[in-house]
Amino acid sequence: MNLINASVGKALFPSILWETHRPAIHLTFDDGPHPLATPKALDILKNRGMKATFFLIGKNVQQYPDIVLQILGDGHTIGNHTYNHPSMFFRSKNFQVEEIQKTSDSIQKITGKAPEFFRPPYGYFDYTTLKAAKSSQQQVVLWSIDSLDFKNLPNETIAPKVVSKAKAGSILLFHDNHLTESKITSLVPMVIDGLIQRGFHFEPLSSSCLN
Repeated sequence: MNLINASVGKALFPSILWETHRPAIHLTFDDGPHPLATPKALDILKNRGMKATFFLIGKNVQQYPDIVLQILGDGHTIGNHTYNHPSMFFRSKNFQVEEIQKTSDSIQKITGKAPEFFRPPYGYFDYTTLKAAKSSQQQVVLWSIDSLDFKNLPNETIAPKVVSKAKAGSILLFHDNHLTESKITSLVPMVIDGLIQRGFHFEPLSSSCLN
């Protein structure tokens, strides 16, 4: 199924984590590790003493293991974002399980721990995707706010929209890839500053978010 509105999605697919009951905002980054974009995101978070969640692509994990270790060492949560970043929509169960498991194995080989969270590329999923993730003992996570940072929009347009939509428990979607590498340094701080002004704090995704 295509990504649907979080409020509707929670009713139709309660097993998916669209937002949490925590009194915090959850920053998430998809598509890394990227040799330029991911270190920029990590620097921003480290300078502000914040933790986030990085959904990693398996082939990138194998190419940039040092960045994976940096993500782990900085205390962030690492999630699974498939091995090749394909659409999982209407793919066979064997295909989907392999995409998830191959990435889990790659992450575990480097970090010593398999990821607990899985996010399907593009937010596209079907019932087979949910079963495949469950068979790998991973919680499917989508998001409640998409920053649309990959689009050709000025940061001054993106940031206020993200900030105004946020509420306690919101899961925010950003990307650390070639499309966003030039925007991260200014966009992410703009969003963080706006959310802090609204009184929010930040947490990475963890098992406590599932309660």
